[in-house]
Amino acid sequence: MKKFCLRLLFAMLAAFSIASCSSDDVSDSVYSFGLTSAINGNNSEIEAIEKAYSDAYKMKGIKFNSQMFALGTSKEIILKACKQAEDAIESSSTKFDGRYVYEVKSKDVVIYQKVYGIRK
Repeated sequence: MKKFCLRLLFAMLAAFSIASCSSDDVSDSVYSFGLTSAINGNNSEIEAIEKAYSDAYKMKGIKFNSQMFALGTSKEIILKACKQAEDAIESSSTKFDGRYVYEVKSKDVVIYQKVYGIRK
C-alpha cells in the first residue's frame, strides 16, 4: 500500500509540474494593481486615484480584491478600464500636490503604468 501511495504522489507531482511549466495561457495570468509610489502622499489624493480605478474596474465588470484581479481576467479589459480611470481623473478637478505611480503587473512584468502629479 505504501508503494502505491508513493507512486500516486509522484505521479501527481509530475503531472502538476508538467502542467505548471507548460501553462503560459494568458487566461491563467494573475494581475496585481495599485500605487507603487506616493511621494508627499495626501490621503485625499490617494483615495481619488484608487476610487477612479476601482470604479472603472466595477463598470467593466472586473472581479477584484484590494490588490489583485480574479484569475483569468483579460489583459485587454484591464487596460480599457485603466484608460477609463485615467480619463475620469484627467476630467476631474483634482490637482495633485504629490507624485503617484499606479501600476498593473503580472509577476514582475508591468503591463500598465500611469504617473499622476508633479515630480518633487
